[in-house]
Amino acid sequence: MRPLLCAAALALTLAPTLAPLQPAAADTGDITCHGGSLNLTYDPGLTYRKTTTWMAGTGNLGVCSSARHPAITGGSIRVEGNLTTQCPGPIGPGYARIAITWNDGTKTTINQVLHRGDLTSYTVEGGTAHLTGRTTSNLIDLGAGCVLNGVTQTTATIDTLTTDHG
Repeated sequence: MRPLLCAAALALTLAPTLAPLQPAAADTGDITCHGGSLNLTYDPGLTYRKTTTWMAGTGNLGVCSSARHPAITGGSIRVEGNLTTQCPGPIGPGYARIAITWNDGTKTTINQVLHRGDLTSYTVEGGTAHLTGRTTSNLIDLGAGCVLNGVTQTTATIDTLTTDHG
């Protein structure tokens, strides 16, 4: 019972105490996407102990547009990499790889993007790629995961992705 009370207390204090990440200035790419979603897994799970964790995720990019590539209107994304992690954060910094399959069948791979975040929001950027989003997982469940067995998965929005096609 006590760990659950601690988890609930963490969840209630997590949202107001963690400031959202501010996106860094980046060159914008020729494709912009909004409104996607991402499912992330962590191995080992995130705990209060600082460790290196393998993060992998898949999702959809929402609605995309590009003046240079008008056939691109959406796509799927895969992100993976080793990050230094700790509950409730930081998750990163660490380098990851992004692989995008666009709805027209073309692909974009971006190696060595920098991931920074916590259990409420994240930013991934490298080259001309810039990705931001917010966690949609239940904060009480995340707090309990930090205390009990580790957070092994989260869901998140893809608020904005900008990248070059290539």
